[in-house]
Amino acid sequence: MRTMAIGILLVILASIFIEPLTELVNVFRERLVVSTAVNNAVRAAKDRSLEYELLRGLDAQIDENRFKAYFETAFEDAMNMTRTGSDGDTMIFRSDDGKYNDFRVALAFDAKEDLASGQIVTEVDVTVESDYKFKTKYLKLAEDANKDAGFRLIAERSFVVSVKN
Repeated sequence: MRTMAIGILLVILASIFIEPLTELVNVFRERLVVSTAVNNAVRAAKDRSLEYELLRGLDAQIDENRFKAYFETAFEDAMNMTRTGSDGDTMIFRSDDGKYNDFRVALAFDAKEDLASGQIVTEVDVTVESDYKFKTKYLKLAEDANKDAGFRLIAERSFVVSVKN
């Protein structure tokens, strides 16, 4: 009887230690998915939003509205989301399958002249934020018990768009 009680206790303790490790693996996987989606969306938007008339002078001027539109489409497709709202350079995305909480994406554009070459170079800063949606039972219970126990997924990237000859 005593061995059975010890066995049950070990199973319970093992699940308490293994579930947070499983959640940690899920967090790293989702950070990687978000980071890849941002990189691919920026690459697609950059290629389609450059001002072609200025490419002759090797200037990398971006049409911000076209960039936002192509970024939105590529990010939606990569993450299975739909844009629910926007305010200037900030967009809100909602998951179509309920896998993620709402994502807030902020874009910042800065076009400046490169002093060495005299060309226009555009810098795009992308910030993606979301509250992480826990997957395991114990951490869902902990989040429900204390609303401050949440974790935020944040991806910040800075891209320099330039044209080389």
